[in-house]
Order: sequence, then C-alpha cells, then structure tokens
Amino acid sequence: MSIRKENESWSQVLLDKVVFITGAGGSIGSVICHTCAMHGAKVVVSDINKKAADKVVVDILETQNEQSDRIMSLELDIVNEQAIEQAVEQVVDQWGTIHVLVNAAAIFTWGSIEDISADDWLHILNVNVRGCALIVKHVVPLLKQQRSGSIIQFGSISGVNGQASFVPYGTTKAAVIQMTRNLAVDLGPFNIRCNSISPGCIKTPVTAQVADFKNLTMDECFQQRSEVQCLKRIGTPQEIANLVVFLASDLCSFITGANLLADGGYTTV
Repeated sequence: MSIRKENESWSQVLLDKVVFITGAGGSIGSVICHTCAMHGAKVVVSDINKKAADKVVVDILETQNEQSDRIMSLELDIVNEQAIEQAVEQVVDQWGTIHVLVNAAAIFTWGSIEDISADDWLHILNVNVRGCALIVKHVVPLLKQQRSGSIIQFGSISGVNGQASFVPYGTTKAAVIQMTRNLAVDLGPFNIRCNSISPGCIKTPVTAQVADFKNLTMDECFQQRSEVQCLKRIGTPQEIANLVVFLASDLCSFITGANLLADGGYTTV
C-alpha cells in the first residue's frame, strides 16, 4: 500500500472541508483518511476500534507533517445511536459543521441461506444497513442547514452481481446502494449529493478472508478474479480513496444518485 507523503504534490480539492469517515481504522478507511488529509481536509477518523483510529491519526501526523488540530480520532460504534449523536456533537464543537460523510464501516458475513443464523442476519443488517442510515440521519441536518454536502456510502460488486454463498453480505450491500439512491432523491433539493462506491477485488485483509472461505491461496484468488475482468489485476485501497476524494470534492458537483463501480471491469464481462 503506497501513500504519497508530500502535500505539495496534491491539489487541495478538499481544503478545509470537514470529512467524517466511519470504519476509518480499516485497510481502505485508513487510506481514505490519509488521502483526504493530503487534499486539505479536516478529517474525523472514527472506528469501533479506538486504537486503530488513533494509529491512523499518528501515521497521518508523522507522514504528512500535518497539524494535530486538523485530525480527530473518535471511538464510534455505528449501531449505537446515542454514540452517533455524541460524536456529531463533538465534531461540531471542534469544527462547526460536517461537509462530507464517508460511510465505510461494515462487517463481512458469507454463506448460503441455510448456513446463516437469525443472529447472523440481525448483526450484519444492524451494522451494514441500519448503522449507515443512523449516522446519515444525524449528519443530514447539518448539511441541510448549509445547503450543501456530500454523502458517500460503500456498496460492493456483491450488491450488484449474484455471487455464490454471499447471500447476507450481498443483500446488505444492495440495500446500501438503494438507500443511497433514495437519499439522492430526498436530499437533492438541498444541494446534498449522495453517491455510492462499489469496489471489486481490492488488496486488503478481507480478500484473504474470502480466499480462505473459498479454500484458495491469496495468489489463486487474485489470479481467478483477474482472469474474469477487463483489467487483469487487483485494485488497491489508494484507488478507492482517490474516488472518494473525487466524490467528496466540487469536481463532481453534478453527480448524485450514482453507484460507481471500481471493479476493474468485473461487472462488465
């Protein structure tokens, strides 16, 4: 995973925008935090794992010579509505508002319909769907008040294409994609843009879990996926983070309700 270190080499397309990122301690979330900071944003690094969030902040400060008052670390469980309210209040107290919400927090549960318990369904729906909706609920009043903003949610190719033994995860990601479309309709009159990103096979620890689930080595998993998509390689977290910056910025001020597939052409073939 390669992250540029010289702020001078990046345009400041997010200058002074407050970007709130959930799941920020993860392999993709952490790179999103780094990249938003490089583009001038004030970054809220939120994660259920406070140590992971704190590490992201330390890494940003060390690698970018960033000012500590432009990065905030929060412990946040997105299924806890009271915790969400408190987190939003803390950000507003610090920086006055929120301009961009990036909903990257998610859990991964795979299996066929016979394998998944009622508790499994409750847990993944609670995090991947209800959790996303709750944090949007508490950020939207700020965006409405300023009559601008960008909400970026994470779908997946699993929410677009049918995949063997991916029933619960694919179901939740399809729900997030549709939630985002509905939000775009409701919030468009307030100049709030709502888009989703659906990554394909990205080089992260989750890919290792998928390989395990399919009884494949990592190399076998990468080769298998690469062979069936237009670009014959696996994606990187940095490529996803770059797309987040685009959607968060004014460079795409006329894009809303879109589900952008970052999958190397997997869903095209």
